Amino acid sequence: MKFLVTKELSQNRLLRLQVLWLTAILVLFLLTDVVLHHYKIGLTPSLALENILGNEEAFIEPILFSVLLENIHIDLFISMITLMLLVVIFIRVVNKRKNKLIHVAFLSAVLAPLCLLLGYFYGAAFIYLWIAFFILWHLTALYFAFSIFRKL
Repeated sequence: MKFLVTKELSQNRLLRLQVLWLTAILVLFLLTDVVLHHYKIGLTPSLALENILGNEEAFIEPILFSVLLENIHIDLFISMITLMLLVVIFIRVVNKRKNKLIHVAFLSAVLAPLCLLLGYFYGAAFIYLWIAFFILWHLTALYFAFSIFRKL
């Protein structure tokens, strides 16, 4: 990540290609992460409520608390690493050090798993918030990635 300090990124074609590939892999991760969460939990309110809280009429049990904590743990770790990589490259390439969207991305990535945990205990309102924050941080991360593609 030496290019973050020097002007080497604009001069070195191979380094620029590596950054583009890293960004492409992160975009692929973001897209598959949305698909995975839709498959495991559901990104529609009815599916998410059914998978998190269960459904007595359809004999669907709620998600186990240990499984939920494991998902939250993994989501927090991966979201912070993904956003950190994208934002560091975004700041260097786009030259925007003060961008409120960076704060929105990190806050929504932290609040999404927290709302999922609160949704397990307190119900539907927090599950709706989880869906909103989850989609928001993915969209902002994709914005950073496509801004990087456009500038390189």
